Amino acid sequence: MGRLFDFLNKLAINNNREWFHHNKGEFDELRALWINDIQRLISLMSKYDDTLNGVDAKDCVYRIYRDIRFSPNKLPYKTYFSAVIAQGGRKTLKGCCYLHVQPGESGLHGGIWCPEMPLLTRLRHEVEDNIDEFMTIINDVGFKERYRLVGDSLKSMPKGFDKNSPYGEYIKKKEYLVSMPVRDDYFLDENWVERVANDFKFIKPFNDFLNYVFEM
Repeated sequence: MGRLFDFLNKLAINNNREWFHHNKGEFDELRALWINDIQRLISLMSKYDDTLNGVDAKDCVYRIYRDIRFSPNKLPYKTYFSAVIAQGGRKTLKGCCYLHVQPGESGLHGGIWCPEMPLLTRLRHEVEDNIDEFMTIINDVGFKERYRLVGDSLKSMPKGFDKNSPYGEYIKKKEYLVSMPVRDDYFLDENWVERVANDFKFIKPFNDFLNYVFEM
Protein backbone atom coordinates (compact mmCIF):
# COMPACT_ATOMS: atom_id res chain seq x y z
CA MET A 1 0.00 0.00 0.00
CA GLY A 2 3.00 2.29 0.26
CA ARG A 3 2.98 2.76 -3.52
CA LEU A 4 -0.70 3.65 -3.41
CA PHE A 5 -0.13 6.35 -0.81
CA ASP A 6 2.77 7.74 -2.85
CA PHE A 7 0.59 7.85 -5.96
CA LEU A 8 -2.32 9.53 -4.15
CA ASN A 9 0.02 12.14 -2.66
CA LYS A 10 1.34 12.95 -6.12
CA LEU A 11 -2.16 13.04 -7.56
CA ALA A 12 -3.26 15.53 -4.90
CA ILE A 13 -0.48 17.85 -6.08
CA ASN A 14 -1.00 17.19 -9.80
CA ASN A 15 -4.76 16.80 -10.11
CA ASN A 16 -5.00 17.39 -13.84
CA ARG A 17 -5.64 15.27 -16.92
CA GLU A 18 -2.17 15.69 -18.41
CA TRP A 19 -0.38 14.34 -15.33
CA PHE A 20 -2.90 11.52 -14.94
CA HIS A 21 -2.52 10.53 -18.61
CA HIS A 22 1.26 10.25 -18.19
CA ASN A 23 0.82 8.12 -15.05
CA LYS A 24 -2.16 6.06 -16.21
CA GLY A 25 -0.11 2.87 -16.35
CA GLU A 26 0.77 3.08 -12.67
CA PHE A 27 -2.82 3.90 -11.79
CA ASP A 28 -4.12 0.87 -13.69
CA GLU A 29 -1.66 -1.38 -11.88
CA LEU A 30 -2.57 0.04 -8.46
CA ARG A 31 -6.29 -0.24 -9.19
CA ALA A 32 -5.89 -3.90 -10.17
CA LEU A 33 -4.07 -4.56 -6.90
CA TRP A 34 -6.80 -2.68 -5.01
CA ILE A 35 -9.53 -4.79 -6.60
CA ASN A 36 -7.66 -7.97 -5.70
CA ASP A 37 -7.27 -6.77 -2.10
CA ILE A 38 -10.96 -5.89 -1.85
CA GLN A 39 -11.90 -9.31 -3.21
CA ARG A 40 -9.74 -10.90 -0.52
CA LEU A 41 -11.37 -8.65 2.08
CA ILE A 42 -14.83 -9.76 0.91
CA SER A 43 -13.73 -13.40 1.16
CA LEU A 44 -12.54 -12.92 4.74
CA MET A 45 -15.65 -10.99 5.78
CA SER A 46 -17.94 -13.60 4.21
CA LYS A 47 -16.76 -16.00 6.93
CA TYR A 48 -18.87 -14.02 9.42
CA ASP A 49 -21.34 -12.42 6.98
CA ASP A 50 -22.85 -14.84 4.49
CA THR A 51 -24.62 -12.02 2.62
CA LEU A 52 -21.21 -11.29 1.07
CA ASN A 53 -20.93 -14.68 -0.61
CA GLY A 54 -20.57 -14.12 -4.34
CA VAL A 55 -20.06 -10.35 -4.10
CA ASP A 56 -17.67 -9.11 -6.80
CA ALA A 57 -15.08 -6.51 -5.77
CA LYS A 58 -15.53 -4.73 -9.10
CA ASP A 59 -19.07 -3.85 -8.01
CA CYS A 60 -17.78 -2.47 -4.71
CA VAL A 61 -14.91 -0.16 -5.68
CA TYR A 62 -15.48 3.42 -6.75
CA ARG A 63 -14.10 5.09 -9.84
CA ILE A 64 -11.26 7.58 -9.55
CA TYR A 65 -13.05 10.07 -11.79
CA ARG A 66 -15.07 12.81 -10.12
CA ASP A 67 -18.49 13.91 -11.35
CA ILE A 68 -17.84 17.62 -11.79
CA ARG A 69 -21.01 18.52 -13.72
CA PHE A 70 -22.74 20.21 -10.78
CA SER A 71 -19.77 20.80 -8.52
CA PRO A 72 -17.87 24.08 -8.03
CA ASN A 73 -14.78 21.90 -7.52
CA LYS A 74 -13.61 21.10 -11.05
CA LEU A 75 -10.64 18.90 -10.13
CA PRO A 76 -11.10 15.81 -12.30
CA TYR A 77 -9.88 13.05 -9.97
CA LYS A 78 -10.56 11.77 -6.49
CA THR A 79 -7.47 11.66 -4.31
CA TYR A 80 -8.49 8.46 -2.54
CA PHE A 81 -9.40 4.83 -3.16
CA SER A 82 -12.63 3.56 -1.63
CA ALA A 83 -15.04 0.66 -1.61
CA VAL A 84 -18.42 -0.32 -0.19
CA ILE A 85 -18.46 -3.86 1.17
CA ALA A 86 -22.04 -5.11 0.92
CA GLN A 87 -24.40 -7.21 -1.10
CA GLY A 88 -25.11 -4.99 -4.09
CA GLY A 89 -21.77 -3.26 -3.75
CA ARG A 90 -21.65 0.49 -4.07
CA LYS A 91 -25.32 0.59 -5.18
CA THR A 92 -26.66 -0.80 -1.91
CA LEU A 93 -29.19 1.15 0.14
CA LYS A 94 -28.66 -1.02 3.20
CA GLY A 95 -26.29 -0.70 6.11
CA CYS A 96 -22.83 -1.53 4.85
CA CYS A 97 -19.11 -1.19 5.49
CA TYR A 98 -17.15 1.52 3.69
CA LEU A 99 -13.36 1.59 3.37
CA HIS A 100 -11.65 4.90 2.57
CA VAL A 101 -7.91 5.10 1.86
CA GLN A 102 -6.50 8.61 1.56
CA PRO A 103 -3.25 10.02 2.95
CA GLY A 104 -4.05 11.56 6.32
CA GLU A 105 -7.79 10.89 6.04
CA SER A 106 -8.21 7.12 5.91
CA GLY A 107 -10.94 5.36 7.83
CA LEU A 108 -13.34 2.48 8.30
CA HIS A 109 -16.99 3.45 8.31
CA GLY A 110 -20.39 1.79 8.42
CA GLY A 111 -24.13 2.24 8.55
CA ILE A 112 -26.59 4.00 6.25
CA TRP A 113 -25.68 7.28 4.54
CA CYS A 114 -28.28 9.95 3.75
CA PRO A 115 -31.41 7.76 3.72
CA GLU A 116 -34.56 9.02 2.02
CA MET A 117 -37.12 10.33 4.50
CA PRO A 118 -39.44 7.27 4.49
CA LEU A 119 -36.47 5.01 5.26
CA LEU A 120 -35.08 7.44 7.85
CA THR A 121 -38.43 7.49 9.66
CA ARG A 122 -38.48 3.69 9.75
CA LEU A 123 -34.94 3.65 11.10
CA ARG A 124 -35.83 6.14 13.82
CA HIS A 125 -38.80 4.01 14.86
CA GLU A 126 -36.57 0.94 14.85
CA VAL A 127 -34.21 2.70 17.24
CA GLU A 128 -37.03 4.01 19.45
CA ASP A 129 -38.88 0.69 19.61
CA ASN A 130 -35.75 -1.38 20.25
CA ILE A 131 -33.62 1.05 22.19
CA ASP A 132 -32.28 -1.54 24.63
CA GLU A 133 -30.90 -3.64 21.77
CA PHE A 134 -29.49 -0.55 20.06
CA MET A 135 -27.73 0.59 23.23
CA THR A 136 -26.29 -2.87 23.82
CA ILE A 137 -24.79 -2.81 20.30
CA ILE A 138 -23.20 0.63 20.52
CA ASN A 139 -21.95 0.02 24.07
CA ASP A 140 -20.24 -3.25 23.22
CA VAL A 141 -16.63 -2.99 24.34
CA GLY A 142 -15.14 -4.05 21.00
CA PHE A 143 -17.41 -1.64 19.15
CA LYS A 144 -16.79 1.31 21.46
CA GLU A 145 -13.02 1.02 21.37
CA ARG A 146 -13.14 1.31 17.59
CA TYR A 147 -16.17 3.27 16.43
CA ARG A 148 -18.15 6.38 17.26
CA LEU A 149 -21.50 7.55 15.96
CA VAL A 150 -21.18 10.40 13.49
CA GLY A 151 -23.42 12.30 11.09
CA ASP A 152 -25.85 15.20 11.30
CA SER A 153 -28.79 15.42 13.69
CA LEU A 154 -31.93 17.48 14.04
CA LYS A 155 -31.99 20.17 16.71
CA SER A 156 -35.36 18.99 18.00
CA MET A 157 -37.25 15.70 18.01
CA PRO A 158 -38.90 14.75 14.72
CA LYS A 159 -42.69 14.76 14.53
CA GLY A 160 -44.33 11.64 15.89
CA PHE A 161 -41.64 10.81 18.45
CA ASP A 162 -41.59 11.27 22.21
CA LYS A 163 -40.08 14.69 22.89
CA ASN A 164 -39.15 13.60 26.40
CA SER A 165 -37.29 10.47 25.38
CA PRO A 166 -33.92 10.17 27.16
CA TYR A 167 -32.58 8.70 23.92
CA GLY A 168 -33.41 11.68 21.74
CA GLU A 169 -29.83 12.06 20.54
CA TYR A 170 -30.19 8.77 18.68
CA ILE A 171 -33.71 9.38 17.36
CA LYS A 172 -32.77 12.83 16.00
CA LYS A 173 -30.09 11.38 13.73
CA LYS A 174 -30.40 12.27 10.04
CA GLU A 175 -28.29 9.23 9.19
CA TYR A 176 -26.97 6.28 11.11
CA LEU A 177 -23.22 6.19 10.64
CA VAL A 178 -20.22 4.98 12.57
CA SER A 179 -16.62 5.93 11.92
CA MET A 180 -13.13 4.79 12.85
CA PRO A 181 -10.37 7.10 11.55
CA VAL A 182 -7.04 5.32 11.09
CA ARG A 183 -3.48 6.44 10.48
CA ASP A 184 -1.73 5.71 7.20
CA ASP A 185 0.48 3.10 8.82
CA TYR A 186 -2.62 1.01 9.54
CA PHE A 187 -2.30 -0.12 5.91
CA LEU A 188 1.47 -0.29 5.57
CA ASP A 189 2.06 -3.98 6.18
CA GLU A 190 0.99 -7.18 4.46
CA ASN A 191 -1.68 -7.97 7.07
CA TRP A 192 -3.82 -4.89 6.50
CA VAL A 193 -6.63 -6.79 4.76
CA GLU A 194 -6.97 -9.17 7.70
CA ARG A 195 -6.92 -6.20 10.08
CA VAL A 196 -9.73 -4.45 8.21
CA ALA A 197 -11.79 -7.66 8.09
CA ASN A 198 -11.45 -8.02 11.86
CA ASP A 199 -12.33 -4.40 12.59
CA PHE A 200 -15.32 -4.45 10.24
CA LYS A 201 -16.65 -7.47 12.15
CA PHE A 202 -17.61 -5.13 15.01
CA ILE A 203 -19.88 -3.12 12.68
CA LYS A 204 -21.94 -6.15 11.66
CA PRO A 205 -24.38 -6.09 14.63
CA PHE A 206 -24.98 -2.37 13.99
CA ASN A 207 -25.69 -2.96 10.29
CA ASP A 208 -27.85 -6.00 11.05
CA PHE A 209 -29.93 -3.86 13.41
CA LEU A 210 -30.45 -1.18 10.76
CA ASN A 211 -31.14 -3.67 7.99
CA TYR A 212 -34.01 -5.27 9.89
CA VAL A 213 -36.25 -2.48 8.55
CA PHE A 214 -35.83 -3.88 5.04
CA GLU A 215 -37.42 -7.15 6.16
CA MET A 216 -40.51 -5.57 7.75
